[in-house]
Amino acid sequence: MELLLIGLSRFARRRVLPAAASMPEITTVHIASRHAGPGDAAQAPKPGRLHRDWREALAAHPPGLAYVSSVNSEHAVAARYALESGWHVVVDKPALPDVQVATELVELARCSSLVLAEATCYAFHPMFSVVRELAANATKALAVFTPPVPADDFRHDRARGGGALFDTGPYLASLGRVLWGLEPERVGVMVGDRTADGLDLSFSALARYAEGRTVVGHFGFTSAYRNVLQLLGRHEVVDVERAFSMPPGVETTLTVHDDKGQHVRRVPPADSMQLFLSRVVDAARTGSREFDELVLGDARTLDRLIRAADDYRPTPGSALVR
Repeated sequence: MELLLIGLSRFARRRVLPAAASMPEITTVHIASRHAGPGDAAQAPKPGRLHRDWREALAAHPPGLAYVSSVNSEHAVAARYALESGWHVVVDKPALPDVQVATELVELARCSSLVLAEATCYAFHPMFSVVRELAANATKALAVFTPPVPADDFRHDRARGGGALFDTGPYLASLGRVLWGLEPERVGVMVGDRTADGLDLSFSALARYAEGRTVVGHFGFTSAYRNVLQLLGRHEVVDVERAFSMPPGVETTLTVHDDKGQHVRRVPPADSMQLFLSRVVDAARTGSREFDELVLGDARTLDRLIRAADDYRPTPGSALVR
């Protein structure tokens, strides 16, 4: 299968291209970017053609797998066009702007026997098999993810789909599903830092699930870098470092504190992006619809998070909605 990378973001350079290089399923990598130079295409693994226009690129090659890694505001347009052109599609998170668009595009993919997947790939790291095992005994999860985002990055620009809720919200939106297979019954959000025009740059959230389970999280661009997950149960606490972006080639450790003391679970190095893309290619080959409900469920939860944020609330002071 040929891969067409639409947009050449820092993330695509750092994670998508190396993953594609390690996958025998990917035969050629084409790039469509207004900002890439000839050297970028030549240095890509399995180099194909460089295109300035992604529409032209989609028409120029037999349909394969399109990976959309453009600014957030362009995701839906590119994903729809690619699906209509017969391509399987992966979209960087946040994949789509709202539940309505997500529903439309999942239905388009389903009717065309195509895959549409959101690249919330952290859950495909093998450490999450261990995390899910340990989460069965936990009723609380605490998450902090504050990735560094330069001041000139599009995530500070409302017009290009910026904002912490939209960009990092997918991690919180997916976490209950990843840990317990659940969508929240109730969510509350408090926006912290904002730009001069009111764009959210950080937020804290509380999500309640069935059986008394809860997730508490803080996400955004304005704090020093943290990337941690903690599970709290009646008899144990589990600390997970680098939960949301474990680098390939690094052994993962989970520290468990229980009634018997402290012990460490070790997970060998793995590339979550490569594992995720392999599952996508597998789904394309077998006709699996496994990604449909992942896209829809996370879109529903992200929509509720955004609606619950205090700057979206009609009545100040109440950020809790059903």
